[in-house]
Amino acid sequence: MDLHLVQAFVDIVEAGNLAEAGRRRGVTRSQISRQLGQLEEQAGAMLLRRTTRRLEMTDAGQSLYEHGLRILQEVAAAQAEIDSLGKTLRGHVRVSVPTGLGDAFIAPLLLQFAEKHPGISLRVFFANRVTDLIAAEIDVALKVTSEPPLDTVARDVCPIHWQLCASPAYLAGIAPIREPADLAACRFLCPPYTSRRFLLTLGRDTCDGPEREDVDITPYLQSEHFPFLMNAVRQGHGISLLPLYMTWEDVRRGTLVPVLPDWKPKGLGNRLYIFTTANPHLSMATRALISFLRETVAELDVFKER
Repeated sequence: MDLHLVQAFVDIVEAGNLAEAGRRRGVTRSQISRQLGQLEEQAGAMLLRRTTRRLEMTDAGQSLYEHGLRILQEVAAAQAEIDSLGKTLRGHVRVSVPTGLGDAFIAPLLLQFAEKHPGISLRVFFANRVTDLIAAEIDVALKVTSEPPLDTVARDVCPIHWQLCASPAYLAGIAPIREPADLAACRFLCPPYTSRRFLLTLGRDTCDGPEREDVDITPYLQSEHFPFLMNAVRQGHGISLLPLYMTWEDVRRGTLVPVLPDWKPKGLGNRLYIFTTANPHLSMATRALISFLRETVAELDVFKER
């Protein structure tokens, strides 16, 4: 069976129609249709049912797609292995990184990786809401969460610490914040929560053991784009709940001041993970990127608790 035709069939299934598959492969619709016909002739079975609206796989098509996909992945992995013997990794990796974290800290690392491995091409997406890696056509995704999805392979990178802080000007204009309950009267800036009000959870260690406080808060300003929230808190719009990696430099310079520093707030995720699909045949290029990010990200000062 011609592997070139098998690849065409896999592309048709993933594209959903002949026209789109042809566009992805750089051929006409008639050419991709002819390739499908040749493969069906070689297989001795109908692989796709053509309806007016879509293509549906037959049982034979489903079987060929699953086995063909694994075969093609093995061939790609073998080629990458051969390339690696010559000390040059080759391939293409599609990677998704969160905004804020990606802009400030991951992007420079990806450029280092690209310079180190010129044979690997990267396609980088900056997004916070990638959940289905297959549908989004993503090979590697970095995400902050406390509960990794069960349908992915999650590789732990490092802990994520959160911080409450505000500008000196904002704090000078309000009553002193001495205990968690005082936060309820403040303008609060934070990432989006599912409801308009939410319970902010804070904890600390005392001589008598761990202590916890919950504060019912109505956010004044919410955004999943952390650079926007950082500008807002710098300009004195309120007290922010942000990851330590976003605030540490401003706190060091004194442009932001920690609020209730003895208390540790609970944020929207306590660890950074690298996600991939449950695929045992990751390419050498993908594995190289994962290894590089796990080694370099965790060593950044911004991820170390202070």
